[in-house]
Amino acid sequence: MKTSLLVLTPILGSAASAATQSAKTYQFDNFDIANGVRVQPAQPAPKSRRGGRLGTANWTPEAGAAMSLGLTTPTSMAVGKSLDGFTTGSTEVDNYIVESGTRHGVDPLLLYAVMHQESTFKARAISPKGARGLMQLMPGTAARYGVTNIFDPRQNIDGGTRYMKFLLDLFDGDVNLALAGYNAGEGAVLKYGYRVPPYNETQEYVRRIGRRYALMRDPFAARYANSVNGEQVAAVRAKESAPLTIYERNVFAVRLPNGRLQLMSQ
Repeated sequence: MKTSLLVLTPILGSAASAATQSAKTYQFDNFDIANGVRVQPAQPAPKSRRGGRLGTANWTPEAGAAMSLGLTTPTSMAVGKSLDGFTTGSTEVDNYIVESGTRHGVDPLLLYAVMHQESTFKARAISPKGARGLMQLMPGTAARYGVTNIFDPRQNIDGGTRYMKFLLDLFDGDVNLALAGYNAGEGAVLKYGYRVPPYNETQEYVRRIGRRYALMRDPFAARYANSVNGEQVAAVRAKESAPLTIYERNVFAVRLPNGRLQLMSQ
C-alpha cells in the first residue's frame, strides 16, 4: 500500500556540519538554521600560469593521496562495494561514492548516509561556516587531503572519504565516534575520552546517520519501500531540511519511478 506524501511528510535528511572539523565546541551549521545553506553557482576553475585550468582536469585520486601521504592507514574493516540499489539521483555521483569508498576502505553506504545528511546531494552547497560541496568539506580539510577544487564532485567525495577513513582508523573502526569526529572534529572526541561529545547537535547527528546507515544495511528496507512518483519526489526535495536541534522522528527508504532507492526522513 502506497503511503501518501501528506501522511509521510518526508524530507530529504537535514545536513549537519562537517564544518566543525576541529577541536572547538560545536556551533550551528548547515541546516541547523533556516536557509542555512546556499548553493554556489558553478564557476570556471582558475587558470594556471601556463593557461590550463586548475583543480579538475589534472586532478586524480592518486594525486590527492600523494598530497596527503601518511594521513591514513589501512584497517581490516569489512565494507561493501556498492550502494545496494540506492541512488543520490546522479549516476556520476553514485559511481564516485562507490569508487572512492572501495579504494579507501570505507563502506559506500556510510558515505551515502553522511552525504544525505550533510548536503542532501547538492554539489554546490555552502554552509554559513564555509563547509562546501557534497561532503561539506572545510577548505582546510580539503587542502589536507589534496582537494584542489572543492566543488568538483569527484574530489569532494574523495576528500570526505579520506577524512572519514582517517577518523575510522583513529577510533579503531567505531562508526559512531568517526561520525562524531566528522561533525565536531576529532579533537572534541579525544577531549571527552573517546566518547561522543555532549553536544546536542552532534549527538543528534550521530543518531541520525547511524539510523540511515542501519536502514540501508537492512535487507528488508528495499522489500518494503513505498513507491513514490515524480511529483512527490520533487515536492519532498523542495522542503526545508529539519535542523539538528529537532529530533528526527523517522527515516525510511522509498522506491523512485526508475526503480532505485532513496532515503527520506520526517
